[in-house]
Amino acid sequence: MALVDSRLHTAWLSQLAREHRDICYQYGIALRLPVLAIGGGERQLGSWSAVDRRLALSPVLIGRHPWNVTLQVLKHEMAHQMCSELHDREDAGHGALFRECCLQLGLDAPFHRASGDLAEGIAALDAGSASTEKGRQIIAKVRKLLALGTSDNEHEAALAVQRAEELLARHRLDFDGLAEDQELVHRTINTGGRTLAMYRKAICAILEGCFGVRVICASLYDPQADCSFKTIELLGREEEVAVAEHCYHFLENRLHTLWQRHRREFADHGRIARKSYFLGLLAGFRETLERSRRPATEPAEPQPICQQGRQDRELPTLRQQERLEAFVAFRFPRLRRMRKQGGSMDRAAYQEAVAAGRKIVLRRPMTDGEQEDPLLLT
Repeated sequence: MALVDSRLHTAWLSQLAREHRDICYQYGIALRLPVLAIGGGERQLGSWSAVDRRLALSPVLIGRHPWNVTLQVLKHEMAHQMCSELHDREDAGHGALFRECCLQLGLDAPFHRASGDLAEGIAALDAGSASTEKGRQIIAKVRKLLALGTSDNEHEAALAVQRAEELLARHRLDFDGLAEDQELVHRTINTGGRTLAMYRKAICAILEGCFGVRVICASLYDPQADCSFKTIELLGREEEVAVAEHCYHFLENRLHTLWQRHRREFADHGRIARKSYFLGLLAGFRETLERSRRPATEPAEPQPICQQGRQDRELPTLRQQERLEAFVAFRFPRLRRMRKQGGSMDRAAYQEAVAAGRKIVLRRPMTDGEQEDPLLLT
């Protein structure tokens, strides 16, 4: 058992070194790789020692929590490293300079606090709750400045508003964002695969095109398996992300269910037929979604979520879109566009699936007390 743990710890250290270099590259931070170590316990999740340049993370943290939590704690300790090595401040603690370094590293607000408070952030991430780029203390400071902006003293009011604007620009916030109750959230769907299948890329295109969310294809390390799995990252307003996440799982289930019913018709064509059938179903489903968004002259059948979610509100304003783009840039500062992949297609399987895909209706997930919807169960 000790040998297995030792091997895992060695693998974790190698991965942490890669993550440290990648974080520095992504956020443009010039930090030297520290001496990495696995150490600590349940109470001390991470530590940074400027004397021997040692950055340690707890094996309990790595072994019991998803890797995205480990990355948050790693960034927390890297913020301490920035204070001591880039700003020559050993006494920064968890004060203003430290929080500024946290923001430069794209660290979520709950992880800006002292190590004893990190359990709160871990609980939030493990539960899949909302996360935001707006640190609470920055928001409070901006609100105070905006309150001063209503002062009778014109000079004081103008100066307060100017400082608020500078702070907002520095941290990619805006006035509309302060007034809105709706927060932007980031959810991760782990596909469990080491490559991203073409049909999953097609689902991503549907989610981004129909639900007002940004979809990023990424990967996440699994410390128990010592390998990385492809993930689908959803970013946007909370209700839209929730619907998009439901749609993803709904389509994954429906594609495999329908293929099992019809696979014998294309048994001679193997994987190409399966891929073509999946893509055909998604093409037909997308046609239905896009058609449902157009104005109708007559009452129609129960509407798919894509239309229901937009009945009582206007399309996202330019300002909302700018907020979302800033949020995406905060989480993924160096995005790259994926190339479209071609490949062989089974025309018969694709065309039959398009017709079947047009009949798929996405309905809202059930809540307690609702009747089971057979469309979600078949």
